[in-house]
Amino acid sequence: MPVTEILPLLKELSPSDKLLLVHFLVTELLNGSGLIPLGDRDKTSSQGLYDSFEAAAVLAKALAEEKAKTHG
Repeated sequence: MPVTEILPLLKELSPSDKLLLVHFLVTELLNGSGLIPLGDRDKTSSQGLYDSFEAAAVLAKALAEEKAKTHG
C-alpha cells in the first residue's frame, strides 16, 4: 500500500494513537538497522564520554596546538 493512501487515514488518528504509531515505526527502524536504543545499553558502555580523561587531554592538546597556529 503506498504511503499516499495511508496519509489520510493517519491524519484521522488520535494524538495518542499517533504517538503509538511513531513508537512502532522507530522500533521497526531500530530493529532493521541493528542500532541499540540508548535505554537498552548497559551503564558502563554509556559512560565512556563522561569518564574519558585521556580523550579530554588529547582534545585539549589539539585545541591548544590549533590556537597556537592561528594566533601565533
